[in-house]
Amino acid sequence: MFKFIHYFLVAVSLGLGSTTWAQVKTSADVGNHSAHKDMRIIASGGSITEIIYALDKQQFIVAADSTSMFPAAAESLPKLGYFRQLSTEGIIGFQPTHLFGAQATGPESLPEQLKAAGIKVHIFNEQRDLDGLYQLVSEIGLLLDAPEKATNLNNSIGKQVAELKIKAQARINMSRSKRNNIKVTALFIMSDSDRGLSVAGGNTVPQALFNDAGIINAAKGLHDYKVMDNESILAANPDIIFVASHRVKDGAALQRLCQHPALKATIAGRNCAISSMESSSALGLSPRYPQALQTVLERTASFYTDAH
Repeated sequence: MFKFIHYFLVAVSLGLGSTTWAQVKTSADVGNHSAHKDMRIIASGGSITEIIYALDKQQFIVAADSTSMFPAAAESLPKLGYFRQLSTEGIIGFQPTHLFGAQATGPESLPEQLKAAGIKVHIFNEQRDLDGLYQLVSEIGLLLDAPEKATNLNNSIGKQVAELKIKAQARINMSRSKRNNIKVTALFIMSDSDRGLSVAGGNTVPQALFNDAGIINAAKGLHDYKVMDNESILAANPDIIFVASHRVKDGAALQRLCQHPALKATIAGRNCAISSMESSSALGLSPRYPQALQTVLERTASFYTDAH
């Protein structure tokens, strides 16, 4: 109770009036040009920050979470900590008018506490695929009074992805014409802990990337990011393994991963076909989705060129 009263008093002292709570957007925000001039945004989630920059509205960001490291300019933003465990008092200290947050922004009590302090909170539901990225860009564009820029960004992303998917389908068609009918299976590892390997299953960005690249996700039977047991990994027998770059700092780390008990007997482990991918674009709904897809296509190209 004391903490709540403290938050309220801080908000009053900052001159923040009571406003309406909104999960995605409010009518007061959309199309209100005068309101946008005075926006002070807390960006929570690397994807959210990156999209704001891509829409050229970064001047409204006053602070961001610790995952907001792209583009390079975002590294210099004041950081509030991990987006799942933000401090209400820390946020209020920046006198924001809005918080734009990825779906997992927390803790759970955060939105209501910020609402009580007069801050408009927008937590975006994220469908973790290309359509979800389009929707996220469009919603943020509306809130920032930049719908045309959002449309242009989505069109650019869509054009690049369409071209890459044509290339992906062409190599699949070529393998079929040669009666090889190659089916590449990939596994994306997010982390390695004492509990086992946490991998990307369905409803993840890696699943969307694999779908668009025309390859099979070895963990497609799982939902979201889950620990996959050794026996299941061996049974799936991936041809190639991708790993989030924040989990491997050098080539030696990749070599050690090849000898992991769950991986070394797979095709990928025996050939040490393990490749890192930049974490923020491979795990989040980033405008760099086309670049992430290009990486997947490049790293799997040898499976098609070697089978003549």
